[in-house]
Amino acid sequence: MAKKEITVSTESRDKKLRTKDLIFAGAFGAIYIVLMLIVVMAFGMVPVLYILTPLPVGILCATVYELCVLKVHKFGAALILGVLFAVTASSGYLPGFVLAIAAALLAELVIMAGKYKSKKMFLLSYIVFNLNMVCPFTNLYFNRASFMSMATEYYGEDYANGVAALAVSWLPFAQIGLAMAGAAIGVLISSALIRKHFEKAGIM
Repeated sequence: MAKKEITVSTESRDKKLRTKDLIFAGAFGAIYIVLMLIVVMAFGMVPVLYILTPLPVGILCATVYELCVLKVHKFGAALILGVLFAVTASSGYLPGFVLAIAAALLAELVIMAGKYKSKKMFLLSYIVFNLNMVCPFTNLYFNRASFMSMATEYYGEDYANGVAALAVSWLPFAQIGLAMAGAAIGVLISSALIRKHFEKAGIM
């Protein structure tokens, strides 16, 4: 079975990010962040659903991510999304910020491994990228007192205690699994949508 590759235009062979690439990545990054926040707000009011957010975010945001990296087609698209995510979701907590940036860099390396031509590697990169959804929970894992204080201030003591009760030792591994599963489902959906609506229209 032939390996699926993406046709690279002369413009795409220019590996430097141009102003329009930055604008495009920034715009899609903003859309990505808005969708992520909508999911978190919708699920976040119930402790157990808040813990599960890496799954629906992975599903909902996949198409935005794939459109961004496939269109920009250069090193830096995933990293720009990752930086925007880190600034938004880390709540100023350094380990969470670093984790989000690391996930974005790993996603860039996956794309690079496909030499910016393998559609399979572009899709696979999102599964790595969505590991950043563990980032907002690092405060809960490693700095619980700070998390409890913040959650109590915004949502009340009962909510904070409800989330803390779910923070068992294996929760980080479960959320990594949820992030990867959500991204995998999202990739299947985004691949079909892009093929049906964008590739046929000649946009991609």
